[in-house]
Amino acid sequence: MTEAPPLAVIAAGPETQRCSQCGRVGSRGFQTLANEEHRISVTVCANKAACRKRWPKPARDDD
Repeated sequence: MTEAPPLAVIAAGPETQRCSQCGRVGSRGFQTLANEEHRISVTVCANKAACRKRWPKPARDDD
């Protein structure tokens, strides 16, 4: 039986992008925001509502 390559190897391609806010990895639905003054560029999800839903949730202490 052959072993499958790790997921990082499969997802790492020239067209693959990663959201800086929620961590989603994919090839579609991203936009790059740039600030030329400070030479900063950030890749985020194009759908902001879906991105917010994917943000890591803080741990809740339900006693």
